[in-house]
Amino acid sequence: MKKYLSLVIIVFYTSLCVAQEKSKIEFVIRNVGLNVDGHFDSFSVTTKFDTLNNLEKLSGEAKVKSIETGIDSRDDHLLEEDYFNVSKFPKITLKSIALKKIVTNQYSAKVNLTIKGKTKQITIPITVEISEASRKITSKFQINRRDFGVGGRSLVMSNTVKISVVHIEEING
Repeated sequence: MKKYLSLVIIVFYTSLCVAQEKSKIEFVIRNVGLNVDGHFDSFSVTTKFDTLNNLEKLSGEAKVKSIETGIDSRDDHLLEEDYFNVSKFPKITLKSIALKKIVTNQYSAKVNLTIKGKTKQITIPITVEISEASRKITSKFQINRRDFGVGGRSLVMSNTVKISVVHIEEING
C-alpha cells in the first residue's frame, strides 16, 4: 500500500509540475561551436486585449543584471561594458508599434527593441492561446547582437541570438 501511495503522489506531483508552465525569456547563441543558452530571471510583460480578446498592445522589459547562463563568471562578464554595460543600461525593453492579426491566434508585431541604448525596429511573430483562466503569449525570433553593440566582433561567437518568450497571465473575471 505504501508503494502504491508513494507512486500516486510522485505521478501527481510530476504531472502538476509539468502542467504549470510559467513566463520566461530565454536565449541561445553559438559560441566556439557550441550552443550557449540562458535566460533572464527578472522581467515583466504587459499586454492589452480588447473585449474580443484581440491583442492590442504588448511591451516588456528585462533587467540585464538578472541574466543567467549557468556560469557565474560568464554572467559577470556579460554585465561589463563590452557586452551589456549594465551600469549604464540596466534594462532591455520591447514595445509594440503595430500589431497585425494574421489568423485567429497569430499576430505579426512591429516592435521597438532597445538593448544597450540602441533601438531597432523589428518584426516578430506572436501566438496567443486563450483558455477560460489564462492567456499564453509566445514569440520566437532572432536578432543580430551586433546591431545593438553587444560583444563586438568575434570569430568564435555567432552574431545571431535566438530568443524565446513565453508569457502567461491570468484572466480576471
